[in-house]
Amino acid sequence: MAKAPITYEIRKSHMLNVLRKLCMERAAGAGGHHPPAPEHWPKTRELADKCGENIYTTRTLLLALEKEGKVSCTHRSINNSLRWYICASPKKR
Repeated sequence: MAKAPITYEIRKSHMLNVLRKLCMERAAGAGGHHPPAPEHWPKTRELADKCGENIYTTRTLLLALEKEGKVSCTHRSINNSLRWYICASPKKR
């Protein structure tokens, strides 16, 4: 039996869960400051590696999550990388 393909929504949900875990670790490492300085937010590459996705797919998934109000992006490169952080509560659009 062939393995069922992982849907876009499942991949997006997995990405959000991985980002949530990384953000909680970063906040704890920053003395509990939530959110820590953007320089300490997870990079696109870091999320791609942890989720087993390529960097372009990762960015697409993260931008979709940002549009839904679930994540924030620096939108300016920090050390040549975009940084991402989980929103405390989804923003109303």
